[in-house]
Amino acid sequence: MGKPEQASAAAMQCLAEFALYIDLHVTPQEAHHVILCPRRKIVLSAMSQSRQNEVQSKAIKQDRWNNREADRQAELSGKGPGKFSAGA
Repeated sequence: MGKPEQASAAAMQCLAEFALYIDLHVTPQEAHHVILCPRRKIVLSAMSQSRQNEVQSKAIKQDRWNNREADRQAELSGKGPGKFSAGA
């Protein structure tokens, strides 16, 4: 273990690999303080949940776009009105 005021190499690697500096809008030194914070698990869990929500939202938007595009292709090929995006 390192000094009490020193974040572990694994924690700092996590910050770097997941670009948490960018997400937190902080410098690496400020991010270091987040890692040392006793509530870091809460902060990182909230960030993780936020990313999951963002991915889910993008997936829903992509599905809707795909359905509209499938409808458009069906209409262009003369296969009738769209059935995919009718409920979207």
